Amino acid sequence: MMQKKDVESVAARWKARVKKNPGLVYLMYAAVGGIAVLLYLLGSRIDCAKKEPAKEIAAAAVPDTRDALERRLIEVLSKIRGAGKVDVLVTYETNGEIVTATVRQTDEDVKDASGTSGSQTSRTVREVTEPATVETENGHAPIVLYEKEPTVRGVVVVAEGAADFSVREKLQAAVQAATGIPVSRIEVFEMSFGS
Repeated sequence: MMQKKDVESVAARWKARVKKNPGLVYLMYAAVGGIAVLLYLLGSRIDCAKKEPAKEIAAAAVPDTRDALERRLIEVLSKIRGAGKVDVLVTYETNGEIVTATVRQTDEDVKDASGTSGSQTSRTVREVTEPATVETENGHAPIVLYEKEPTVRGVVVVAEGAADFSVREKLQAAVQAATGIPVSRIEVFEMSFGS
């Protein structure tokens, strides 16, 4: 266990080093910042990146996004005055995509050949791109840069109060505002009483 004198001598030695080399402080700040960024990336993405490759992660994440949009629309649309009970179906043109960081390695091979006709140089460049990964307790996981949301094709809304034209317009306007799709891709129908 370190004594108080030992701690003070270590601190004094570091102060002396910093006075001799002021750039050391910036290096320490950069190291702490790099560690903080790495911990942030690890903390925010470890749960969704067990031992699955990046493509499997993307496929697994898409249904959650779709279901979440439908649940959120149901929650919001049912609060519109006169709408009553609401159900929603969202269809998609594209799936969502998870974009991962990549590591690009370039290997260059230069060969010099001398012969009777003079010297010749041949150069071969090979470039390999791989997903960048971080080591976790469960193996390696890809570093996720960002997620692209799936593109919405259309929305079907079934609501108890959809027989009222003004309620129908409000439901269409709310869906348009939430999804960004044109009103022509939003269909609103009256809910049957047995539902």
